[in-house]
Amino acid sequence: MRRVGKLLAGLAILPAVLLAQNGVVRGRITDAAGAPLARAVVSAEGSGLHATSDDQGRYAIRSLSSGAYMLRVRLLGYQPRTARVVIDQAAVTQDFVLAEQPISLSPVDVVVGSRARHTAAEQLAVPVDVFTSEEIALQGTNETSQILQNLAPSVNFPRQSVTDANDIVRPFTLRGLSADHTLVLLNGWRRHQMAVLNTFAYGMGAGSSGVDLNALPGGAIDRIEVLRDGASAQYGSDAIAGVVNVVLKEGGFAPFINADIGQYSTNATNRHVSDGATADVNGGFGFGLGRGSLAVFGEYLHRDPTNRAWADSFPLDPSGPDVIDPNTGRVIQKINSVPQPNYHWGDGLEKDAMAFANFRMPLNPGGTSELYAFGGYSHRDGTGNGFWRYFDSNRNWPQLYPTGFLPQFHPKVADFSGVAGFRSIVSGWSLDLGGSFGKNRFDYDLEHTNNASLGPCLVTACAPGADGVLGTADDPGIPNQLSFFAGRLERSEVIGALNLAKSVNVGLSAPVNVAIGAAFRREDFKITAGERASWINGGHLAQDSSAGDLAPAGSSVFPGFAPSDASDHSRSNVGAYADLESQLTRKFLANVTGRFEHYSDFGDRLTGKLALRFQPAQRFALRGAVSTGFRAPGLAQSFFSHTTTNVIGGQFVEVGNFPVDNPASRLFGAKPLKDETSVNLSAGFAFTPQDNLTFTVDYFRITIDHRILLGATFGDSVSAAILDSAGFSTIGAVQFFTNGLNTRTNGLDVTGDYHVPAGRGMLDLTGAVNYTKNKITRVDPLPQILQGRPTDLTSILDLVTKVGIEEERPDWRGTVSAQYTIGRVHGLGRLSYYGGFASAQPSFTDRETYGGKTLIDVEVGYHLSTVNLSIGARNLFDVYPDKPKAEYNNNDNTFPWAAASPFGYNGRYLYARAEMRLNR
Repeated sequence: MRRVGKLLAGLAILPAVLLAQNGVVRGRITDAAGAPLARAVVSAEGSGLHATSDDQGRYAIRSLSSGAYMLRVRLLGYQPRTARVVIDQAAVTQDFVLAEQPISLSPVDVVVGSRARHTAAEQLAVPVDVFTSEEIALQGTNETSQILQNLAPSVNFPRQSVTDANDIVRPFTLRGLSADHTLVLLNGWRRHQMAVLNTFAYGMGAGSSGVDLNALPGGAIDRIEVLRDGASAQYGSDAIAGVVNVVLKEGGFAPFINADIGQYSTNATNRHVSDGATADVNGGFGFGLGRGSLAVFGEYLHRDPTNRAWADSFPLDPSGPDVIDPNTGRVIQKINSVPQPNYHWGDGLEKDAMAFANFRMPLNPGGTSELYAFGGYSHRDGTGNGFWRYFDSNRNWPQLYPTGFLPQFHPKVADFSGVAGFRSIVSGWSLDLGGSFGKNRFDYDLEHTNNASLGPCLVTACAPGADGVLGTADDPGIPNQLSFFAGRLERSEVIGALNLAKSVNVGLSAPVNVAIGAAFRREDFKITAGERASWINGGHLAQDSSAGDLAPAGSSVFPGFAPSDASDHSRSNVGAYADLESQLTRKFLANVTGRFEHYSDFGDRLTGKLALRFQPAQRFALRGAVSTGFRAPGLAQSFFSHTTTNVIGGQFVEVGNFPVDNPASRLFGAKPLKDETSVNLSAGFAFTPQDNLTFTVDYFRITIDHRILLGATFGDSVSAAILDSAGFSTIGAVQFFTNGLNTRTNGLDVTGDYHVPAGRGMLDLTGAVNYTKNKITRVDPLPQILQGRPTDLTSILDLVTKVGIEEERPDWRGTVSAQYTIGRVHGLGRLSYYGGFASAQPSFTDRETYGGKTLIDVEVGYHLSTVNLSIGARNLFDVYPDKPKAEYNNNDNTFPWAAASPFGYNGRYLYARAEMRLNR
């Protein structure tokens, strides 16, 4: 820390030395007719500096040090241009003339939320945030989901620990809704979801499947667009909370390599910890291919685990328990032989390798026809841990683990996708015809575990089978194991789509943009059984089983998917839409959209949207929208089947997560799932009192009926007796999905940005505040079979799910950042506020509240001729969330920090970054 402090202090005085290095490039941006173009972004590659043109098309990039730069200008709907300039002490003038893109359906031409041509998000009737690659690079992380959380306060991306597969694939949410209420697009094409079902993830209700944004290489992203409004009528299922569109870099550009290193350096409870060392290398290169271009990108990430668990005060071997300080978690007197902490509470190991490519090939000199394709592959190795299995537990054999064991997930995750299509102009219509394929695969590989029902034998089989007699025909005939392949989940989808757009004169003051389209989509969800040893019940008695109790079956921490769980289900849907948008008067813009969808499993759905924008003055605009939406039940929600070991109130319970058509589910009233339906209302304004200052304020309200959730665990004594009497004696509880509740979401988004010269440098100030409140408005009654019985259950909604939906994210989130650039030196400061929240995890039984926290991030950097060097700190002042007090939430004082903390519980992170551009 002392070395970092000296380096920060040294960089802080550099601006005074570099005041003379204050080059300026300025100019004017116009179209082919000489008309000025506003809101064009001009960047000086390799400097990190950029500027936006004003209403007269003028721009100026200040604080450039001497040297040669490649200027790149970008504007929605226009072809990008580049020019090489040399900066010295005199100001340099560089003008640009931009030509319109001949085809209006390319992702570089259309911003999410509208199918008409616009040159900026501010021109739309709905709120859209556009985050550029320059902003993305300043977030101090390469995790795309975490970058999105830093930039957009309405996004929540909590860290996950002891959440099974979610330790490795972590979902993000928008506006406090589920992960699958946000539609993710890549270059305007629907992105496939991950295979994992989020049954334990913090910060959301159980049972959703989102998109793994971290499967995309960060260096490939040109911009991220966030539509903060319902858009099912425009884009189909899932777009209830909003839409995230990731746009890839394209065209020719100089090769670049970015390298990041960092680690956590924290003083958790006055105990210094350095862990989580991370190294990331990513790069890309865009080169010409005849009339077209191919951009290729790659990334490799290695992140070591972190651990914030405290020492365990329970006996870890026959010697007895260590003496632990309950206020710090430190070992005061070591008694047993087990290293502390024996639990893991933090990030797991992660190793990612990613590759992506983006191709465009015009077929004629005018660019009115083109082929395009993009896609990539990612592979992830990760780890996550369960709860400690004690040496005398019925899930352990001392012959295998004399002091107990900590089971570990060590899965492999593969994600691959491809899109190809043809764009052209046909009889005045812009046409886009293409197809896509995407697949996500998750292999449940387990280590440091065993199947206790197979006995204490690793070489010779010793489990007797169901009859309890070794040597008979029902013996499993296999020994125990310490690692398992517990099964595989796969999710894939294929899409074919046709989109058409044209400006049509119908006698109004401006042409009407007419967009029509149709799509076919096929989805598939597959469960592959694990190896036999991972799921079989070997019938062996548990250790010290004087009462004749059997040892639990299946690989401990995650019993493998059994052949009865294995399935392969698919469905298809077709959809068609029509979209009309026009400037009805000089001040009034209207957009109306309708969409029809037919699904092979649940039927038809018709949705619509009306969006209006009224601009009474040049610098002030009102906007509002009303829409209906829907979300089709996920295939995983309909067909997921698995027996899971839950720790409920400190006790291990085998819970059957079954499909709705499973006989155990039907006992408790399960019915086929239908789609969720929603109504979205939004209203707000955008105000630009001067060219360099903008504010937006937007209110939103979202009501969802028939919302799908993983219902309560029917596992009290009455439910267990019902299951046992029906022949389900191997499970203690059952869960299934249901359309069991309605919810209402109200909220407010406020954003602002201010760009101004400050001294001899430039100061960029941005801020955003989000308030979101979710409320459950209706819940289905208890199943008929439980009514009138002395059950402990009072609702189909258990405590952890109710709190997860309504309270397990901060109601208030806010960020303020300041970026200052002078000469070769740049600096960034960011304040992030996370409001209070509540959680009932990981106990499943006790609700606790946690207070709001404020985090500070800083970064300083220095530009060399072709290298930008930066150092920084996330969470500079080492802030931690509040501590849980309930015995089962802190796992008897071994999990000392709030599990659902929206910013995690790892502490201060220090990093260094080098961005290098190579000459072609």
